Amino acid sequence: MQQENPFNAPGGWYKGCLHVHSTLSDGLLSSDEVLDWYRSHGYHFVALTDHHVPSQAEILAEDWITLAGVEVGGLDPVAGLYHLVGLGVELPGPGLSAVTSLQDAVDRLRAAGALVCLAHPYWSGQRSAQLMDVQGCFALEVYNGGCEVDDAKGFSHVHWDDLLAAGRRLWGLAVDDAHWRTGDRDAGLGWVWVKAPALTQQAILEALDRGCFYASSGPLIHDVELDAGRGEIRVRCSPVVSIDFVGSGPLSRRVLAPTGQTLTEASHRLQDVQGYVRVACQDADGRWAWSNPLFLGRNGEDTTTWPM
Repeated sequence: MQQENPFNAPGGWYKGCLHVHSTLSDGLLSSDEVLDWYRSHGYHFVALTDHHVPSQAEILAEDWITLAGVEVGGLDPVAGLYHLVGLGVELPGPGLSAVTSLQDAVDRLRAAGALVCLAHPYWSGQRSAQLMDVQGCFALEVYNGGCEVDDAKGFSHVHWDDLLAAGRRLWGLAVDDAHWRTGDRDAGLGWVWVKAPALTQQAILEALDRGCFYASSGPLIHDVELDAGRGEIRVRCSPVVSIDFVGSGPLSRRVLAPTGQTLTEASHRLQDVQGYVRVACQDADGRWAWSNPLFLGRNGEDTTTWPM
């Protein structure tokens, strides 16, 4: 499947929460209260992902939907504690609660129609090497706001880069994982902006699967452009203090704004040995936005438009 450039793709931008809990598992707000919170804060879609309790997809308004979702977990003999988020899952009941194998859990979620995401690997205590052989996940959580607020373990970008450098093709999600234990302190911290032709579960899930989105905890990314002829990647964004171009090996680069100023664009010349490059933008409040990786051929040339 070919990766699309979301900034050139047809359709509209939709803001979504892909990991959140309610009183159906260990959250402290009811599902209706959770949906009301996100609706009032400008989101277009939410996946309720209670532990082992699948939610259903619903069209609630012309500009407001839910995705079917669930979170499952277990203890794998190699990977240890794991949690997975399944999006678009079609399960009749809690299910999967007795699963101990991480790969088995991924396979069973996929068999139930779900896109599967590796949830908060840093918080779970997993090492990158323990995830190398796991097949069938479309993404991992590069940022989990609840894990960062509660446990200082919300960022999993090292796991992401280790897997990408090893040739694993995974997109990066930013999520809340809100449980509402201290009001809404763990809500509104991480989300995705998805470019899709329509606000439907099918369209959103297909766009997520293709990588037609970016993740954020604050900044906006307006454009990421790959100029294969020049071997250059360019980005435009809301005002930030740094723009990172992160790839395999030691050839990544950070572009810093002058002290007291901000940046809204930057470019980076690609190197022969870089198998991928992703963009990360940080604003003055320490919040981040992450593009999905662009997978490259030699000399910075892509094998299609934006290969997946």
